[in-house]
Amino acid sequence: MNKVEVLAAWSNYQKWWSTARDQDILRFQAISWPTVTTVTVAEDLTVNRIASFVLSPHHSQDKSPKDRIKEQLLRWHPDRFDGRYLPKVPAEERDAVRQAVGHVVKALNELISRDRDSPFA
Repeated sequence: MNKVEVLAAWSNYQKWWSTARDQDILRFQAISWPTVTTVTVAEDLTVNRIASFVLSPHHSQDKSPKDRIKEQLLRWHPDRFDGRYLPKVPAEERDAVRQAVGHVVKALNELISRDRDSPFA
């Protein structure tokens, strides 16, 4: 991924999060998932794709990797996401969104545990 792609994706991601609560309907395809690549199914949300986006050196350089991951864990926490955003998702897409959010959280938890296991943590 080049710098321009990452910066554009990060900008879109931040913009989506700043307006998501104001949306009446949130569709799976319209949710800004934490990757540079397009997400069509939950399985697209791999640890590597999420890590290369969240931990990219092209944005948020003022935050440590651990702080970046924690920020995203708070954002995607199932209780928070389910309470604020899931009611806006059409019923026929809720299971897919719930599953995708689970993939995001699992990947972020894996990244935070890798950070804890690092001798430099």
